[in-house]
Amino acid sequence: MEMTPLTEKMIKTLVAVAWADGRVADEEREIIETLIDLNDLEEADARKIRAWAAQRRDLRELKFDGLEDVDKTMILQQAVFVTYVDGEQSDKELELLRDLAGRLGIEPDRAADIIRTATAHAKRRWDEAHKAPAGK
Repeated sequence: MEMTPLTEKMIKTLVAVAWADGRVADEEREIIETLIDLNDLEEADARKIRAWAAQRRDLRELKFDGLEDVDKTMILQQAVFVTYVDGEQSDKELELLRDLAGRLGIEPDRAADIIRTATAHAKRRWDEAHKAPAGK
């Protein structure tokens, strides 16, 4: 399937978020590959995303104009999940999320609510996925 502008913005945003700490961890690479698969991208588009993700990226490289509010919220929520992929969210990652929200044009109080709610959900999901098996 051909990559839509929204899909491209979302994936590139998540790549930039993954680069926040100066490297892309294996778990973050898995997220990028999962997004490529879930969006059923054509091989040319998948190569384009992988090539873009191969070097350090920054939110300043992206334009967020023309997005609906629901799309802005979805991108911010997905970015929260990327910051929590290792089970913790650093102050630097939290600052990046606030920067992203501002670039998306999300009002600060609303952005704080979205980040707080998505972080709580990401933490629950991470805890469930990583809890020790019973009897151990």
